[in-house]
Amino acid sequence: MASTREQILDAAGRLIHLQGFHKTSVDDILRESGVGKGNLYYYFKSKDELGYAALERTLERIQGEVLERVFAQGVDPWTQLERFLNYPVERARKEGGVGGCPLGNLALEMSDIHEGFRARLSQAFERVQSKIEETLERARSEGTLRTGTDIPRLAHFVMAAFEGAFMLGKLHRNAELVGNVVDELKAHVAQYCVACDISCHASHGG
Repeated sequence: MASTREQILDAAGRLIHLQGFHKTSVDDILRESGVGKGNLYYYFKSKDELGYAALERTLERIQGEVLERVFAQGVDPWTQLERFLNYPVERARKEGGVGGCPLGNLALEMSDIHEGFRARLSQAFERVQSKIEETLERARSEGTLRTGTDIPRLAHFVMAAFEGAFMLGKLHRNAELVGNVVDELKAHVAQYCVACDISCHASHGG
């Protein structure tokens, strides 16, 4: 059974994901979590403190449920990248395009107006990008990455297109649009693989 603190964080995370941080009130979180105000303020001294903790909990879930699964040890680096790129498509099809990326949503809302969130989100995206860079570095060490590839630049491009696919799917409530964007991204990434007919990576799931 979830602890009171976990109930609060789960409720805050769900509401912030769908409504945004500013539109989510403390009263909303209390209703969603079913806990009393005294309990909430026992664990969190302010709404900002609660928001930071909810963000960290979201990151822990992304780490455990997405990154550790996608970038599992012993898997070919190109298959790892393909699985990563399949994630927004799978999620959009499951949820009908609703919701989008919790990190991307918060970054769009808060980056220009709240330095605390901007800094934490910047670090969060860097964590994800570092996994992509590590995977590309492994491909280079195995001799399957095109010579001269600028790995940080390619990883930035992958992240930008990944988030863009999420955003368009949310905007248009269209999971297949997400799939189309990701297919184009896979085709671009495939140009950097020199070890195989990478068209197979662009057209099949990992």
